[in-house]
Amino acid sequence: MDQSTRADVVSFAGPPESERRGRYDSYPPFDALGYECGGKPATDRGGDPGCKTVFYLDTRSRRLELFYTEDRHYADAHGIHVGTATATVERLAHRHVVVGCGSTLFFWTRPAFLVMWFEGRVRPSSLRLYGGHVVFLVVHSRHRNPGVFDCIDS
Repeated sequence: MDQSTRADVVSFAGPPESERRGRYDSYPPFDALGYECGGKPATDRGGDPGCKTVFYLDTRSRRLELFYTEDRHYADAHGIHVGTATATVERLAHRHVVVGCGSTLFFWTRPAFLVMWFEGRVRPSSLRLYGGHVVFLVVHSRHRNPGVFDCIDS
């Protein structure tokens, strides 16, 4: 994050199936490289992903600022990936899913943070998630922000 360029992304993931330049509100413009798009644009006009995997590059610095995926092939250091059951994630990560604006787990590092987004049942009395699984992963720069994910980057 904050180091990789477009050439690095293409070298890693191959030529994008879809690409879209955009800007959300007053945030800096981005260039979105989409993979597994099924004929859809990489993002909508506001930056919401339209593909299974999207790499967002800051157009000014030309550096990777955000990574989004629904692809099971990407996993964190614990082996957690899209589709992993909530109970398994909580056991492996030694943490509980936080229910608020969304059902999430955040993992912070100096340059970036990883967000795991979950779907499942919420018991209002406990604000805990039961059942469910990881729906998507986001790796987000701590220094650059395209502003495309409410509840994650605001």
